[in-house]
Amino acid sequence: MSAARNAYLPVPNPTTPYWRTDLHPLDSYRSTKDLPASSDVVIIGAGISGVSVAYHLSQEDDDNPSTTTTPPSILLLEARQVCSGATGRNGGHVKVKTSTLLKLLSKGQPDVVDSFVALVGAQIHAFKDVVEREGLDCEFELRRSYDVFANEKDAAALRESWTKYAACGGEWLRDRQLIDADFAERVTSFKGARVAFSSPACSLWPYKFVTQLLARTLERNPGLNLQTETPVVEVEYVAQGSDGSPETIIHTPRGSVRAKKVVFATNAYTAGLLPQYEGVITPYKGTASHLAPSPTKGPVFPHLSYTYNLEFGLNDRETVDYLNPRPDGGIVVGGGKWLFEKDREAWYGNIDDSTTFKAIADAKYFEGYMQRNFRGWEDSGTEVDKIWTGIMGTTPDEFPHGGEVPGRKNQWVIAGFNGGGMTMSFLLGKGISQMVRHNLPFEEIDHVVPRFFKTTQARLAK
Repeated sequence: MSAARNAYLPVPNPTTPYWRTDLHPLDSYRSTKDLPASSDVVIIGAGISGVSVAYHLSQEDDDNPSTTTTPPSILLLEARQVCSGATGRNGGHVKVKTSTLLKLLSKGQPDVVDSFVALVGAQIHAFKDVVEREGLDCEFELRRSYDVFANEKDAAALRESWTKYAACGGEWLRDRQLIDADFAERVTSFKGARVAFSSPACSLWPYKFVTQLLARTLERNPGLNLQTETPVVEVEYVAQGSDGSPETIIHTPRGSVRAKKVVFATNAYTAGLLPQYEGVITPYKGTASHLAPSPTKGPVFPHLSYTYNLEFGLNDRETVDYLNPRPDGGIVVGGGKWLFEKDREAWYGNIDDSTTFKAIADAKYFEGYMQRNFRGWEDSGTEVDKIWTGIMGTTPDEFPHGGEVPGRKNQWVIAGFNGGGMTMSFLLGKGISQMVRHNLPFEEIDHVVPRFFKTTQARLAK
């Protein structure tokens, strides 16, 4: 028997993001007054990863459609409220940056690029499918996205890289386009654009997606028990449980639960319960904002219909923001990292999302953002509505960890998304559910999930 005391509990009073201003009845909810004594499956974390696992476990078995099986009993534990972590604090769009793909190609990893592009494309289609099938009202949109570069030095390097790797072909090129300086500013509306890359994307209201999908899952599976405001403070791994199989004892301030199987959908907080992930999945803090249309002038028309990553190219550092125009004319903007990154303690290894960054406030960074950066917005009157922070999880190889915890039976992890959880987590969650349901190895889950996402002892050792 081994135990781990949680050293990374979410703070109880986080900043309020725009996405969490219209709360769902399940936001703070307990299916039963008390915790059950035991459960077939315990899922720790009620963000998009944990809810994806619960949703797919509660679906009919895709591998055996002719067989009617009762879903397992599932206990879904959340330290704060539903979708109050990274999922409820992100940019709300799904894409993969072209510069990310070019970087991987420069490392001689074309297979990784093709797998990654296939996953993101499948994730976009999976979101569309579940939104339509389950009738979710979450402002889902199929869109295009622009990666825009304002520095000519960056633009020249990217043109050269694009030309080199585009000549080799590949699936990654199918839905991507380079827009050069002649038209980059006109097409994107971003002032001073020197080059832009167009790619497929989608956007949605993450909180509404997660909470409404969870509501559908609770309706479908009476064996699903949601317990919010129930932090896990310690887990005990029992190699040989009461039936001879491994089990885990989950300790919370409200009591303990015996679980046959456990899924750690804990992202940045994973090492608090699984110490072997210390230094492998490290928390880091970022910031975002919501910019509202002028109360007197209203939204700007024509509406910006794309999402963006904006690379300013300042001081030869990565100075990139993300931007997601909303259907009501508001804008979600995140980034500004270069303003606070020298104060490493303020963001790296930091799990306190109850405070914002002083450097962002002092610079008034998000004030006048659209007026400064976008043509046609100079007199828009767009103003800051909210600024918040959130905690992400970074990994040394920049890929998430999914699968059975090395050296542990009946424990799985889905975490470490490097700020890109919306592009990977939903389908990785489906894959984890296949492992949990059928005791499958990672290599036998849905083929669209990249095999290099598998958590291994070798990756932990690095």
